[in-house]
Amino acid sequence: MIKTFNRVAIYFLGLFLITVGVNLSIISNLGISPISALNLPISLVLGIDFGTMTIIAYSSFVLIQMILLKDKFKKKNLLQAVFSFAFGYFVNLTGQMLSFITPHSYFEQFALMLLGVVICAIGASMYIVMDIVPNAPEGLNLAISERFRMPFSKAKTINDVVFVLIGFLIAVFFLDGVTIVREGTLVSALITGKIIGVILKYVEAPLKAIAFKREDEIATKENTELAA
Repeated sequence: MIKTFNRVAIYFLGLFLITVGVNLSIISNLGISPISALNLPISLVLGIDFGTMTIIAYSSFVLIQMILLKDKFKKKNLLQAVFSFAFGYFVNLTGQMLSFITPHSYFEQFALMLLGVVICAIGASMYIVMDIVPNAPEGLNLAISERFRMPFSKAKTINDVVFVLIGFLIAVFFLDGVTIVREGTLVSALITGKIIGVILKYVEAPLKAIAFKREDEIATKENTELAA
């Protein structure tokens, strides 16, 4: 029971940290991640909050997965839609929490953007290790990879390009050229995966020990320590 609680808690903490990173990137105004480059401009055009738009988009991604995979779609991946509600709530919550931050120079903007990328990577590492379900965008990438028999990296690249292109076109035609895609988008796309790889080397084992170690092993260790 304890290990299940720890696993779920770490998973949700990872999602929370990702939304912190996303909002820091938005505040930096130097461009946002590819998936946010789709959701943010649509939310601005429709006049709905970013969190709600994220829930709608992520739930749509789950539906697309079901269409692509049909009988191969695993029922547990429906949890992606459930967790999307938590993610959307966290997006709005952290956006409000961080609303007091106002960068006054390009250096501060760039520092915020980099901090956002690193925090996103930390959060992603946490939920990856917990191995419950991928978030909806990654689930979509996996479904495309499986359905069309292409490497996951290629499916992700295609999706990222499509998301950024759609977001860019929406910004140009409906938002008076509001800049959604900038250097921060490129930095995020290029280094986030690499940072996750580095972080996992240090946190994977400790997180697994917290979330997956059998309770009887923990009890045995505690008894041994007491006996000593």
